[in-house]
Amino acid sequence: MKLIGLLLVATLILPGVAAAGTSQGPVLTDLDGKKTLLSSLLAKGPVVLNFWATWCGPCRTEMPQLQKVYQELDPKGVRFAAISLDRGLSKDALVQFLKGRGIVMPVYRDEDATLAKKFGVVAIPTTFVLARSGEVFYSTKGYRPGDEVMLRKKIEELIALEAKPKSKQPAEP
Repeated sequence: MKLIGLLLVATLILPGVAAAGTSQGPVLTDLDGKKTLLSSLLAKGPVVLNFWATWCGPCRTEMPQLQKVYQELDPKGVRFAAISLDRGLSKDALVQFLKGRGIVMPVYRDEDATLAKKFGVVAIPTTFVLARSGEVFYSTKGYRPGDEVMLRKKIEELIALEAKPKSKQPAEP
């Protein structure tokens, strides 16, 4: 039942997300200002989007756990995008924050929260696991110790689902 609700959310949210970027879909901006299409990440495998900020206590607690999941699953083709919602924070301050916590996963900025709004983010941290198709497979708001276990489980479930060959229907005569 939860999956049905998430698919409904995907149906409502993702068409609007394309409007946040180009005609090719949403654009992520890294710490150096380089733009990356979300679709280019999705082409490589499932994508984990995590919306967070340096001033958010639960985000700061979650980041090291998310980093561990990233280190375990990045080699399996899962792409991560930690999206900072910090406004007015310098690149150097953000880099220092990440470095001080040993965070090396890809980090992007969404200072005006355009992408967050398109995804319907109302609380942080919020995490979305996107299938290659762009559909939301799993999402969670907030952070409680142990949430990373369920996140890892859901990502691995998605990897297994996407690895299964699609059954072919016999051709009609």
